[in-house]
Amino acid sequence: MLKLAETLTEVEDELTSIPNHPENWRSDGRMYPPQEDYRFETSRSDVVEYRSRKHSTYVRSNGAIEIRKAVGKTVEFEKPGADGRKVWE
Repeated sequence: MLKLAETLTEVEDELTSIPNHPENWRSDGRMYPPQEDYRFETSRSDVVEYRSRKHSTYVRSNGAIEIRKAVGKTVEFEKPGADGRKVWE
């Protein structure tokens, strides 16, 4: 998870002018990494879920990522892992 958090922070730093102040997450418009206190186990031992207000982010041990809307569960983003397999494959 550390690499995902680092990458998201770097991208936000590069592409936005919004300062990195996680305490302002509700109002500043910047994206922040999922937090460990919102980490949940899934039915698969190699996949963890990170919940946020509007999304669930699933991360598989192979590096695959899937982001779903909290309401409706539609997939907003997915990236296969290093082995080419997606989160639930």
